[in-house]
Amino acid sequence: MKGFFEAIVSALRRIWNAYTIEAFKAAKLKFTYLGPALVVATVCSATLLHKVTRDDISDYPFIAKTTPLAINLVGAFMLILFCSGLMSKELSSGTIRLVLVRPLRRWEFLAAKLLLGMSYAVLLSALGAATSWGIAGLFGDLEGVTFGGELIYTGAAMARAYLFGLVLGFFPLFAAVAYAVFISGCTRSTGAAVGSAVGIWIVADTVKSFVGLENFVFSTYLETPWQRFADLCDGIDVASWADKTTLLCVATSVVSFAIFTGVAGVILARRDLHA
Repeated sequence: MKGFFEAIVSALRRIWNAYTIEAFKAAKLKFTYLGPALVVATVCSATLLHKVTRDDISDYPFIAKTTPLAINLVGAFMLILFCSGLMSKELSSGTIRLVLVRPLRRWEFLAAKLLLGMSYAVLLSALGAATSWGIAGLFGDLEGVTFGGELIYTGAAMARAYLFGLVLGFFPLFAAVAYAVFISGCTRSTGAAVGSAVGIWIVADTVKSFVGLENFVFSTYLETPWQRFADLCDGIDVASWADKTTLLCVATSVVSFAIFTGVAGVILARRDLHA
């Protein structure tokens, strides 16, 4: 049993070392900063359509509208672009053979790539959230939701609802990471990986409702996490935090993450890296 735990600790250490190396490499790429810049720019430009002023009117609706736009549309798209090139670049250049000599097992290499993609998703989400709340807090009113002069929901209640949506939003975003990394491991061409990841995503989103599979596609639930917060902004009482849609969001995302990761692991394990 002691040897088993030592092997686990050793594997985790190798994964962490590989992750830090991948993060350092990503930090040197200009493209890495495009996603965060676009997310922040999306939130800032939203002020042109939704004025944020100190007029005793709640500005939570600004947050409710800009967050899904910045994180689940612009952010998700940039996340797919970022992650779909994580493995294909090293497969095409052949540097993956040098990486796996360290020694680093193939599944550990895959785990490091997934962790990097998930970290990028957290970064984009955090920036989108911080920018939305920062603008609303500095230039608007966040004292709570009122109707007819009566306080319906306090600022603390709105913050808790938003935090719930932010955490729940990681589930479909992490599934998107696994999907893009899976596509990235299927080809040696970065261009083909990016094009395939974006193309399949668009096609799946287009046809899923026509074939009745929208409940089983993780991208369906990208905006689900923010529905509760949006309802509270409109004064609508939501009885349960864990309703059917929320549970489907978590379950579909977790299953999708497991499937894409598992298939990517099998493909990487059987791949001839010297071909």
